[in-house]
Amino acid sequence: MIAETGKNTTEQTRSNRRADIQGLRGVAVVMVVAFHAGLPIPGGFTGVDVFFVISGFVITSMMTREMADSGRLSFAGFYARRVRRILPALAVTVAVVAIASVAAISVFMRGVTARTGAAAALVLANVFLYRSPHGYFDAAPSLNPLLHTWSLSVEEQFYLIFPLLLVVSIAFGRRWFPRSVPQNVAAVIIGIVALASFALCLYATWGSARIGGVTLDSRFAFYMSPARAWEFAAGALLSLVAVRLARLPSGLAIGFGFAGALLVGIGAFSIGESTPFPGVAVLLPVIGTCLLIASGNASKQGVTRVLGLRACTQVGDVSYSWYLWHWPLIVFAAALWPGQDNVKLVAAAISLPIAWLSFRFVETPIRLNEGWRGRRAIGLALVCVAVPILACAFLLSAPDLPASNATHEMLTARRVRHADYVRGCNRGAPIGNQLSKCTWRVPEAKGSVVLVGDSNAGHFTEGVAGASNNLGYDFSVGTFPTCPFIDLIVKGTALRWDECERFVRETMTSLKANPPSAVVLAASTPIYLRSSGVPFEDPVTGSVATTSEHKAELWSQGLRRTLEQLGESGIPVVVVHTVPQWMEWDTRGCAALRVYLAPKSCGTVQTRARVRSFREPAINAERKAISEVPTSTGVDFIEQLCSQRECRTNRENVWLYSDGRHLSVLGSKSLTEGFTAVLRERLGIDAFGGKK
Repeated sequence: MIAETGKNTTEQTRSNRRADIQGLRGVAVVMVVAFHAGLPIPGGFTGVDVFFVISGFVITSMMTREMADSGRLSFAGFYARRVRRILPALAVTVAVVAIASVAAISVFMRGVTARTGAAAALVLANVFLYRSPHGYFDAAPSLNPLLHTWSLSVEEQFYLIFPLLLVVSIAFGRRWFPRSVPQNVAAVIIGIVALASFALCLYATWGSARIGGVTLDSRFAFYMSPARAWEFAAGALLSLVAVRLARLPSGLAIGFGFAGALLVGIGAFSIGESTPFPGVAVLLPVIGTCLLIASGNASKQGVTRVLGLRACTQVGDVSYSWYLWHWPLIVFAAALWPGQDNVKLVAAAISLPIAWLSFRFVETPIRLNEGWRGRRAIGLALVCVAVPILACAFLLSAPDLPASNATHEMLTARRVRHADYVRGCNRGAPIGNQLSKCTWRVPEAKGSVVLVGDSNAGHFTEGVAGASNNLGYDFSVGTFPTCPFIDLIVKGTALRWDECERFVRETMTSLKANPPSAVVLAASTPIYLRSSGVPFEDPVTGSVATTSEHKAELWSQGLRRTLEQLGESGIPVVVVHTVPQWMEWDTRGCAALRVYLAPKSCGTVQTRARVRSFREPAINAERKAISEVPTSTGVDFIEQLCSQRECRTNRENVWLYSDGRHLSVLGSKSLTEGFTAVLRERLGIDAFGGKK
């Protein structure tokens, strides 16, 4: 009778735990969906971290329960359950999204979407996105309808490795510490792994190092499983000490629940774009989730009772399918109806019933069918990998539709690259070591003009080349994307800061050794200042800046030193202030249907007041440096690019921008006259072409 009572109590505890966990899953998915839908929950993406902790707890509980009941863990059974639980719904989503993407996303995003989907089918989406050639400031990731699959790949990689770690840890405890509880030894080993993973996460968030072919940087910290493993391990450790947690006094357990909810909530509303992430900030959702799980393990009152409500658990039931479907529909909606208010919110709402259909007719029937095991499970897994890959291959090979002249103009603005890219002058080779084709020569040249900087210098290539040659000067260009030509260490971009430092140092040495008639310098200054994951370090003082205000100070000082070095060699410098930019617009964000049916509607507009607010800190920092160096001058082309009230990406079918950060080739050429005027003044050329 006592044994039966104990069994019933255990089953009741498991039932309560399931309701508690399902409710917490529901909260996590609502956080993520709300964030993606544009609601004012800047840290809603931390719901993914809540999922990671839950997964570690649930999976470890399942495995330890099986080992306690049968004395062993069936790896075949474990992986068969994971196949049934994860792969079918994922395969259907990826396949449908890939086929729909032919019309519902831009033709420019087909390649990255198809490759992301194929990588997701192979449990490698996070690795693909980490190694993606898209730079730190590239908007392409947010236009990818399968971007969110990175977290599923991280989770699946955990499932592949963790069971073996747990079994080995318990076996090690039984072999070498026979008087100890094996789970306690396993907890120590997993704890050590968690600490190492957390240390790696912290280092990669703020540091930068290269080991073999892997760069430990903020992208690594965000996407890669070694830096995220500790979050799963935190949940696993909770499971291993679950018996002790069940003995917590009720009052303390309820307190844990409220504290956990508070931490998760603080993370959801305080973490945002300006927060280095994961870093230390991720402790808020992770610790909060651990406290909530611990509370639910000991008491069904307080927050646990709320999480166990039917509304929460029902959302938790469909959380996986909702997570799969919400992001593709949001991306499709934004691409089909760009600039429409609340379109993302409507798409997120529509994704819920679609998620229920997936849960009801795909996820649940296969998950509960234990006949899918052994060879049948392997066959199911192979089908779930092959089908989405075939669908992604279809997307990758889909032909373009016949284009009108208006469509052709838009596609050309995006597809035609600037000359620094076409000629291979943007690969970080210092001026002096550049290819001969990186110089535009004129007969009997009066001198030379050099353009240096990042891609925001590169998009001026046509304008500066035309102006220089028109004035009788040779023109040379040397650029390096995400590498500003400034005496400052800029970390956290897709480029290793030491490679950037080498480019700047060796180019400066070459310019001093063979002084040109003038240097034109440009960078995407507002983006560098605003990006939280891009800290600055002053190479002279060692000062490190992470806030926009402090970064603006260091930028001004670094630019002043650069201008002074060039000025000491008698080189006049023209600093081009960053053109108006769009943070949330990109030609690649316009659906193929709109590109071919109404291409002008793919453009956008912003007020001069908004442009001024965005650029002002950067321009003030640059003007301060310029004012302290007499041999330098600044130029701002906002009047040429904008009307008195607003700035547009396109004037009817004339596209000035290729994306939200860069001018098109046509946009660059439109500034030729402006560059001619400023170079004429800087070089001291009179109206007849002679020296003043």
